[in-house]
Amino acid sequence: MTSAVSPEFLALQEVVAGRYSIERELGRGGMGIVLLARDVALDRLVAIKLLPPMLAESRERRDRFLQEARTAAGLSHPNIVPIHAVEEHGDLVFFVMGFVDGETLRERVERVGPLSPREVMRVVQEVAWALSYAHQRGVVHRDVKPENIMLERDTGRALVTDFGIAQVGESAEAPGHVVGTARYLSPEQAAGEQVDGRSDLYSLGATAFFALTGRAPFEAGNVPALLAKHVSEPAPAVTQFRTGVPEKLSGVISRCLEKAPADRYPSGEKLAEAIGELRGRELRAPPLVRGFLRNAEVTTAVFFTAALVSQSANGASGFANFILIALFVQLVAVARRLLRVGYTFDDIRAALLAEARALEEEAEAAGSGKFMRRVNGLWNRLWAGWVGRKFFRLAGVRLKRPARRALPSADATELVLGRAAVDVFEALPAPVRHQLAAAPDVIHRLERDAEALRRRGDTGERLQTAVAALESMRLGMLRMQAGGATMDDLTEDLERAREIADRIDAELEARREVKELLRR
Repeated sequence: MTSAVSPEFLALQEVVAGRYSIERELGRGGMGIVLLARDVALDRLVAIKLLPPMLAESRERRDRFLQEARTAAGLSHPNIVPIHAVEEHGDLVFFVMGFVDGETLRERVERVGPLSPREVMRVVQEVAWALSYAHQRGVVHRDVKPENIMLERDTGRALVTDFGIAQVGESAEAPGHVVGTARYLSPEQAAGEQVDGRSDLYSLGATAFFALTGRAPFEAGNVPALLAKHVSEPAPAVTQFRTGVPEKLSGVISRCLEKAPADRYPSGEKLAEAIGELRGRELRAPPLVRGFLRNAEVTTAVFFTAALVSQSANGASGFANFILIALFVQLVAVARRLLRVGYTFDDIRAALLAEARALEEEAEAAGSGKFMRRVNGLWNRLWAGWVGRKFFRLAGVRLKRPARRALPSADATELVLGRAAVDVFEALPAPVRHQLAAAPDVIHRLERDAEALRRRGDTGERLQTAVAALESMRLGMLRMQAGGATMDDLTEDLERAREIADRIDAELEARREVKELLRR
């Protein structure tokens, strides 16, 4: 980590050192700063949401922020981002939640454009399940929108987050007080009236409208005009803005967007059931991937046919080769489209192998023999192997691909932290590195000690002390980069870290000696 870090990063890392190791800032919003971190004891990725210290001075904002954490902490559902801890340390107010490796629904639409009806149905169904669970426990979200729905990268799972303005039980603001995001809030929210779970279903309908069309159901030049439209104007049908959306899906969304709560689905569970009926058989690979697979099957079949024809009929081989070239060009076009919208070969390979397994299961259920079951998935495995990898490498030549965020390292926390500390050291000016020449050795010693402790299952105070010492080294050098630390500060950090490393080394050596004595 050599880039500049924020004062909030430094202050928070100092408070949580030894328990959490912060890697980088993920984003900022109106009510918080979200940072990627590692839980030292459990060695898992987490996200920490910090209320900016300036806002923490306001008791109202502070209470609202903590309410989000405490409300969500009481909810445990596969489609709700879990809360692990809630803490206050002076002006630092934060909570620790599960890290979702992915992007928000808004980010997905902005990156690839409106989603397919199938994708939207899956997201709506999963969010409806989450909302139904929350509603049954007396919690109304009141801010369902594309920014508050996370889409997990590997699985596509939708998770609801940000319960910052949730209503618990009957505890509502005074009549006339409007909360929520104007483009997605229900008519009763717009009017400042009491709401229940059906208000969230309206917002989910508006969110689905956005996912399918790239715009909200209502647009206006200012917030009052937008609120007035939610209250008085009938919502347009999705099909007015996008062709190809099934009428039944458009009807489900229109029912969610009814003005009167009684005209909407009575619960999230009922909405999920309605979507489930529309989805029917679950699709196993994204439509673009299945399109590539169909083209690949035809191209491969023609390739083998052309090879046979060339051996038996020279006159017909030219025509077969022409067909093969045309199909190959079409296949390259499909592959480039996949790469252009953000798929990598590994994404496509996983989908193809999943499709192959599903085809084998279907063949087995039909009583086919083992050989035929393998043949059914042959094309998938062929294109998921070295043939597909080389083909996609060729297809991606001179193609500008969308940027994808670097995935967090799967290594243990101490290894990631040790590398980060060494990177910061290498970025320091040469005179500073010369005076701190012993720093890399101390960093590597602490790294090895922490690794040894974790292997022994010692994830308590000793491990936390070792990781905290690594954090102290990294923070000191980061502060030096930012002009907030002196050489004396760094020298003191280095000496303290060396003492900790010496102590842990001695403890580990003593344990090894005792173990050797017991073996004799």
